Amino acid sequence: MLRWGVLGSTAFISTRVAPAVHRTPDNAVVAVAARPGRLAASERFAAEFGARAHDGFEALLADDGVDAVYVALPNSEHVPWTLRALAAGKHVLCEKPLALSSADVSRVADAAGGLTVMEAYMYRFHPQQRRVVELLASGVIGELRVVRASFAGLMDPVGNIRYLPELGGGATWDVGCYAFDVPLWAFGQAPERVSARLYSKDGAQVDTSGVATLDFGDGRMAQIDYGFDYGPCARYELQGTHGSISVRNAWTGPDEECLITVVTDQGRREEVVAPADAYEHQAAAFAEAVRTGRPPLVSLADSERTARVGEALVEAARTGADVSL
Repeated sequence: MLRWGVLGSTAFISTRVAPAVHRTPDNAVVAVAARPGRLAASERFAAEFGARAHDGFEALLADDGVDAVYVALPNSEHVPWTLRALAAGKHVLCEKPLALSSADVSRVADAAGGLTVMEAYMYRFHPQQRRVVELLASGVIGELRVVRASFAGLMDPVGNIRYLPELGGGATWDVGCYAFDVPLWAFGQAPERVSARLYSKDGAQVDTSGVATLDFGDGRMAQIDYGFDYGPCARYELQGTHGSISVRNAWTGPDEECLITVVTDQGRREEVVAPADAYEHQAAAFAEAVRTGRPPLVSLADSERTARVGEALVEAARTGADVSL
């Protein structure tokens, strides 16, 4: 049994993520902590799982009955609390983005030692995504040439930490991470250069949407868009020399049927994937990595690459010029 502690008590974590972890075989949420002085919030959250409630994050990290920590805090706090959890001997599953810079990912990697650290790109564990990876590897669409990914949804700025620059807010480091993660795993490498344009709606202090081009060399390209000032859209397409694979809803909910469309010169076919909870699959995979000591599906090398791309997109938008990686 992998015993989990959760740092953070937002409604989404308490109603979607933590319950999924808790009902995954051989995993249990045993401790919860909100910020110091918010013990009542921790107690309400913990009661759902028969877990212990701690007054503050440090108290949870001192709990010897916790093996792994889920870091569900604002972006700017991911690295500090991941490092503290590692120092306390805990494995860490951290909400994306793990870090806002590649240098900070390196700090985490240096501190990890024999502990497992993984960035929580939950969609990568969904059976739909696993099937797409199989299809791409099979060569059914030939050589991959172009990736198109789009992820956006309207988000109210009132009381929303995504709109606060001091907490690492902005669309690029929120929904944008998912959009540019798609070409990174599909091509299996970082792009050679990127260009980007970001937009801030109604004078927001952070970017609220963006469009970017990622050049992987040899004519291989990715075009992505993302935002929380329009939507909804959550799709991607992999275009090869002999066909395409498209996913209608890449970041699907636990009750949604999934549809993969494959188009080649042999015709068009659709594959339906049954609903599944990506958070359950992610928890099971993380626990297996902890038990076996093998690198998780989303490795720290992947996270370093993702952070480099995020940094480059922000810089490209700031300067209006291509940025080489």
